Amino acid sequence: MGLKARRGDLSGPVLAILVTLVLLAIGAAIIAYFVLLGASPQQPVVSILGTPVAYKVGADAYVNVTIVNVGATAVNVPKASVLLNATGTTVSLERASYGVTDDDRLVLEPGKTTTLVFKLSDSWSTIADRDFVNGVLTIEGVGSQVISIRVLRVT
Repeated sequence: MGLKARRGDLSGPVLAILVTLVLLAIGAAIIAYFVLLGASPQQPVVSILGTPVAYKVGADAYVNVTIVNVGATAVNVPKASVLLNATGTTVSLERASYGVTDDDRLVLEPGKTTTLVFKLSDSWSTIADRDFVNGVLTIEGVGSQVISIRVLRVT
């Protein structure tokens, strides 16, 4: 009762070749799925450029934060949706160097840069003796980022 190859049986090498071809086809299908269908979603992504700074104007502290849209679509939010929380106070965007429309929306196309300006009323005395202040920049519908704000003092 020995093992004898019968007519129509697959030999070991032929079976190994067939299994290898099937695995290659499955691998190619997985790669094609990720390359063709697994693309990243179209959304805005904001990145901070440089170091945000705070400076004194009267008793107020103004904070400048420069951002760039590195995403695939435009940031398009109401100006009141751009918030900075620093010194325990949350304030909305006062003005921007670029991208604020007539209807008070911040529109920042992919690749574009703008400097956001926030006014912290009567707050200079709380940060005047610090070198850095931590804060959170929030753009509703886009995301939040913890930032470290450099306090500038004129001597």
